[in-house]
Amino acid sequence: MPDLDIDPLDLVAPDRYAANGFPHESWTRLRAEDPVHWCEPEGYRPFWAITRHADVKAISSQPELFSSRPRLNLQTVAQEQTMLETFPDAADQGGMPLRMLVTMDPPEHRTYRNLAGPYFRPSVLKTLEDRVGEITTLLLDRHAGTDVEFDFVTEIASWHPLRMICEILGVASKDEGLILRLTNELFGADDPELGRDDRENLLPEMFNFFFNLVEEKRAQPGEDLASVLANGEVDGKPLPHIELLSYFVLVATAGHDTTRNALTVGMHALLDHPDQLAMLQADPTLAKSAADEIVRWASPVIHFIRTANVDTEIGGKAIKAGDNLCLFYPSANRDELVFEDPFAFRIDRDPNPHLGFGVGEHFCLGAALARMELRVFLEQFVARLDRIEANGDPANTAASFVGGYKHLPIRWTLRPS
Repeated sequence: MPDLDIDPLDLVAPDRYAANGFPHESWTRLRAEDPVHWCEPEGYRPFWAITRHADVKAISSQPELFSSRPRLNLQTVAQEQTMLETFPDAADQGGMPLRMLVTMDPPEHRTYRNLAGPYFRPSVLKTLEDRVGEITTLLLDRHAGTDVEFDFVTEIASWHPLRMICEILGVASKDEGLILRLTNELFGADDPELGRDDRENLLPEMFNFFFNLVEEKRAQPGEDLASVLANGEVDGKPLPHIELLSYFVLVATAGHDTTRNALTVGMHALLDHPDQLAMLQADPTLAKSAADEIVRWASPVIHFIRTANVDTEIGGKAIKAGDNLCLFYPSANRDELVFEDPFAFRIDRDPNPHLGFGVGEHFCLGAALARMELRVFLEQFVARLDRIEANGDPANTAASFVGGYKHLPIRWTLRPS
């Protein structure tokens, strides 16, 4: 095994991500020298760092060999212990009292995925495109004018996908701010600005909100996804309590935060690559391919954990049953063996087989929605833009699971709609 002078905490510690951003230099070395690398970071369970596109894809496509349970993501041993003390019944779920699609294996996964699947098909989402356009127009209108200064994350990127996912789910507009706060507290749990001191109370607060929503939708069902889930059945029975509430947590948070990060990092990429912004302004039809390049570039989901079910082999390394494998998607999306000039941001990149939405059975349920939201935003943005520039440095979120920028100060001149 190569003796690399790479500090594994650079790969997993949220404070390192806050200070340094994504550890692309370390991932690049690992892809070249030891793409299946054993890590024993202080304070964490040991794991295999999986950094090449082919290996991430192979592991994700073999759920019989690599389970999505019990761990979803890396946490410190101390954090796991605290969660187990708070939720002792969650010992077989890595201490997390959630049973979500992303932690289910076949055949259970398919059964639960089918409940919401119809709501996220491209043919259905076409009917929502006008509404996404309205949301985009309203947000841009609030910041139209000459040399307008604002934080792109808190003023636009956070609200753009949030409003659409809340409408799909059936969350009232008055509760959008609550969902935003809870989402920030969940994915920014380790960030001093976004997290909360009593993190053990976060999930109970989320569960309480969604329990009340379930009761409302059972009493008065509508056409929204909340009504489908609240009144849905698995094997002829109502969804179990934890699985039902976990479904709401997944849709409300993952459907918002990942797209928020993609939109923010994408905006920063356009600022850093004015030639690409000019190309998009000259040919707005490139918004579709630009959306995929933004997802590749941003890779908002930094990692997922898989656990080996049996003794096996990946990349020439002997993997033992019970070993954790950490799939690093931003690394896979910069793999030199797959992408030509992977550290170049190209809005017309084709082909673009990125894994930003995952691969295999866990391919992102909302991928089509995210692509459409990004495309619609880009189309309106470039149609109205006169000039744009950075108004300060972006601030990284202290997060190693789902991450990006928490602040992006900009200055632009935007024509009125």
